[in-house]
Amino acid sequence: MPIQVTNIGGFIVNNFVLETSAGIIVIDTGYPGSVGRFLSRFQSKWPLSDLKAIVLTHHHDDHAGFLGELLEHCDAQVILHPLALPWLAAGSNSQPPGAGYTSRPAALIGRLRRTVSYPPVQLGNRAILVRDGQDQVFEQRGLPIRLITLPGHTADSIGLFLPESKLLFCGDAAMNAPISAARHAIWIEDQADYGRSWDKMLALRPARVYPSHGLPFHPRDLARYRHFLDNRPLIPPNKSR
Repeated sequence: MPIQVTNIGGFIVNNFVLETSAGIIVIDTGYPGSVGRFLSRFQSKWPLSDLKAIVLTHHHDDHAGFLGELLEHCDAQVILHPLALPWLAAGSNSQPPGAGYTSRPAALIGRLRRTVSYPPVQLGNRAILVRDGQDQVFEQRGLPIRLITLPGHTADSIGLFLPESKLLFCGDAAMNAPISAARHAIWIEDQADYGRSWDKMLALRPARVYPSHGLPFHPRDLARYRHFLDNRPLIPPNKSR
C-alpha cells in the first residue's frame, strides 16, 4: 500500500498526515488553542482510533502547542528526540546562547510575539525516542519511512524520509514561508549543525521537500541556497530591532 500524504494544516503551520498500512501518522501538532480545528479536520476524513503515531519534529510552540490536548483524545505514541522532553515538560521554547534570527523581518515578528509558552506535556511511556539514525521505529514495523536527525534549527530537530517516493518531511530544517530567506529557517540555534543538516538532506536526493511552513519545493533549492547563511551573523533576540 503506497503511503498517502494529506495536509490538514492551516495557513501558518502544515499538519501532514501519512496514511500507512499500519495506521495513520501525523507530523506535528500546532499552536496552543487550535486542537479543535485539527480534530474537526482530522475526523472529517478518519476516525481518531486510526491515529497511531505523532512525529514531533521539534519542541517549539507552533509544533507542540496542542500536543497534550490531542493525546487526551487518542492513544497515539509520540516519536521525538530525547532533547525535546525537558522543553515539553516546561512548555517552553529553548533559547540557547548564540541562537538568533536569520533576517530582520523574522526578528521583528519574534519580538512582537507575546509568548512562546504552551501547556506542559509529560509523555511517560507514550514516548518513542529517536537519538540517532539507528533508531528506526517505522522500519522496524515494516514501514518504508526513515527517521533522520536534523539539528541546527533546534538541537532536537528530526525529519522523515520516504525512500519509495523520495519525499522528505523536514520540519523547520528548511522553510518556504514569506519571511524565510532562501528556504532557510527563520531561527537557528547552531549554524554549523544547521549546515550539516542541509548536507544530510541533500545526500538523500529527495524528489520533493515538505517543510512545516510553506509549500513543498524542489530539492534544487537546497543545493542553490546551501551556503546562503555562511558568514552571516544571526540576530540575537535581545537585539531584534
